[in-house]
Amino acid sequence: MIETERLLIRPPTDDERGAILAFWRVPANERVPPDVSEEQLRAWAESVRWGVWERETEELVGDCGLFFDEGHGEWELAYGFRRDRWGRGYATEAARACVRHGFDELDLEKIVADVDPANVASVRVLEKCGFEKIGGEGDKLVYAVTR
Repeated sequence: MIETERLLIRPPTDDERGAILAFWRVPANERVPPDVSEEQLRAWAESVRWGVWERETEELVGDCGLFFDEGHGEWELAYGFRRDRWGRGYATEAARACVRHGFDELDLEKIVADVDPANVASVRVLEKCGFEKIGGEGDKLVYAVTR
């Protein structure tokens, strides 16, 4: 478990994965592309390593974590939060904690993240966490941070 000032980050239970899947399906949360199959969506939910809960309310508010991405061949940071929690700094707080965990506990040298360049808030989160653009084009840019 990772604890921050306002958040708890830990593996979700099977029931909690269902809750994550439910908020991913809300179009306003912009988590699921329209062409994703139900099977792919369930596979993504199964792969969620860490959920994020508000410490004060104990409410599930998002997901954030590191995973080894075969496509990049590197460890990747991914995160998403319920839209009703946007603008509170949770994504930055959780992402910083996960990056620290990756460097301090997993002994990683580099972490990447891909982002839609139109998602300016997500780009800002990455930049606040020390990530720099290293490539990508079109609808996906690739950022990285090193130890």
